[in-house]
Amino acid sequence: MLDHSIVNQRLHASLVRWLKDLFDEDASVETLLAAQRIAGEMHARIGVPIRWVTGGARVLKRAIAHHLAHELPPGAHRAEAVQFVYELVDMAVDSMNAAATTHATRMTRSDEGYRLFFLTQNLQAERERQKSHLMEWAHQILVRNYWGMAAADAPGRGKPDGPSPFELWLKHKASVLFEYSPELPQIQAHIDTIEHRLLPRLSAARARDDDAREVVAAVNQQIDAIKQLLGAMFDQVTEHDDGRDGVTRLLNRRYFPSVVRREIAIAQDQQGCFALLMLELDRFPSVGQTLGMAAADLVLARVADALSDSVRAGDFVFRVGDHQFLLLLADAAEGSVRPIAEGLRHRVASLSPRLPGGATTALTASIGVAVHDGHPDYQRLLARAETALRQAQDGGHNQVVVAAHTVEGAAG
Repeated sequence: MLDHSIVNQRLHASLVRWLKDLFDEDASVETLLAAQRIAGEMHARIGVPIRWVTGGARVLKRAIAHHLAHELPPGAHRAEAVQFVYELVDMAVDSMNAAATTHATRMTRSDEGYRLFFLTQNLQAERERQKSHLMEWAHQILVRNYWGMAAADAPGRGKPDGPSPFELWLKHKASVLFEYSPELPQIQAHIDTIEHRLLPRLSAARARDDDAREVVAAVNQQIDAIKQLLGAMFDQVTEHDDGRDGVTRLLNRRYFPSVVRREIAIAQDQQGCFALLMLELDRFPSVGQTLGMAAADLVLARVADALSDSVRAGDFVFRVGDHQFLLLLADAAEGSVRPIAEGLRHRVASLSPRLPGGATTALTASIGVAVHDGHPDYQRLLARAETALRQAQDGGHNQVVVAAHTVEGAAG
């Protein structure tokens, strides 16, 4: 689950500290149990199975008992010492696992709520949007591989840089909305057929019109099959009209753990990278005090629309506070994150939304950025983004601060 650098740099020190705290004769039982609850919740967040914790405890108990048997002189209460070790470790592990189970149950309910949110969106609009993205993707691959690009050295030939909006949506959001749908892997299989079998054939056959037309027809057949499968998936869900933030219509904070844990799993599995952007409107409470709450809500809605329009189909935008937003940029290379954040900052500053009565208000935003560094606990990533945001505000507002990668520190 964890690579060697994480184990050596973080978890080894954490385990040593845990053992010292556990056997600290001056520590109270309440303090000890509180620490185990925190560790158990962290285990639930990063997906550590309870059986691993229990198995690790057995290893520790055996090793400590072996040490006592060789270090304590005969008759020096060996049996009582071993019993004390076993009972203390068992008590700690039981408390830890109980907290992990409780926290995992809450996260499961959050997962279900997050999927429910998707079910409550305007699915007809989403259906048409993804059909449009699909056709745009089909058009682009044919332009790059067939229409008007016959020269061997034509610019832009082959697969575009980075995934298309439809591929991003399919990878990061469709897997939530259609979690158990059999059509989902079928769509991916058709995409793989196009990209890995048909497009190489098309590139090789462009000089021969009859052969090229045959491959283009095969590509179109695959696209038609994807459209049918896409329609079938949307037909299987029911449209509702609730579950979103009432002012901005964005995801709220309760859905963040479900999203970020999926992104961490994808990043670990595919050696990818993503980033969190914590954006807060500068001195925004004065807008409500000066213009009223209704005007402030209009401004927030305009900002939310601007942020949603500025990100890709696979990215996520949350409203996590009165005037605070959290953006998760999926498949974002580390070097591209600051320019994106600066673009969002300038976009907010350019809004100057017009309010009822003809009034306008100037806006600026401070942004804290944290790039995922491989650690499986999303709470640390969120804390880094929040710290960077505070640094941006302390530095004078209206700026972007990127959090440094952290090497040292406890995982539990």
